[in-house]
Amino acid sequence: MTAFLGFPFAPIEIERRALVTDFLARHPQPLSDYGFASLYVWSPVFHYHYALAEPDTLLLHAQVAPDPQPRLLQPLGRFSESLQETLLARALKLPAPLVIESVSAEFLARHPNFGAHFHVVANRDSANYVYRTQDLAALAGSPYAKKRNLVQQATRLYAWRIEPLGPQHSQECLEVGDDIAAKRTTLTLQQESQALATAIRDFGALGLHGLLLRIDDQPAAFSIYDHLNSTTALVLFERALREKKGLYQVINQETARAIAAQGLTFINREEDLGDPGLRRAKLSYHPVRLEAKHTLTLRR
Repeated sequence: MTAFLGFPFAPIEIERRALVTDFLARHPQPLSDYGFASLYVWSPVFHYHYALAEPDTLLLHAQVAPDPQPRLLQPLGRFSESLQETLLARALKLPAPLVIESVSAEFLARHPNFGAHFHVVANRDSANYVYRTQDLAALAGSPYAKKRNLVQQATRLYAWRIEPLGPQHSQECLEVGDDIAAKRTTLTLQQESQALATAIRDFGALGLHGLLLRIDDQPAAFSIYDHLNSTTALVLFERALREKKGLYQVINQETARAIAAQGLTFINREEDLGDPGLRRAKLSYHPVRLEAKHTLTLRR
């Protein structure tokens, strides 16, 4: 337990999945940060903690090095005026201005008086890309002609097959994951590998879903996804060997088809982290919207 803003915060642990998942089912969120699996697998990196400030209000905080003061995430659930006043009063006593990360436009619209106490900045690099599941599953029409061509090329070049992903594929996923993580600059290879290893290790306990693509019985691509809310899937990890042309398009489409079969209308594919290549790739799939994330810094 750690104390922050007068509340006892506990670490995000697998034993708390039912509590947090049930809460989020009652108060569904549009942003990728607010799924239990996402919080859990990235907790070793961002040190997420939670507290029930009131019976129907969940607070989360993260520890972002080198900042010694935790950063609050968007308050979830019912956010009463009395609790808002309490948080603001306690925040003014902190040694540094309170920062609240990953705040949705929906939250700001619901609580304008609370937001007025903060400097509000929209973070384009952190905006979530949301797609229609059927668009990614079918790749129909001229907007997706290049994607279809790449899938067809991969099918001609490689005898690939798809199988359900499970914890037994841990090492194979890490081998494929290293291929892309080594080229990332925002997160280190160690951080990516740690989060991925956590997801695979606790795959069943987290209720995750996934696919593994093999070429000649060797792992070449995989995806791991969760249900963010009743209409939306969240793709947590998607990796493919870069030297195999078209495999990213194949695993993307096969994942969308699996999600469509589960009856989910939308797919949240997280953010681009400001990477120009990743941004081009995500935009090329024609998202129906970007879910903005805002950072709030308390005015003092």
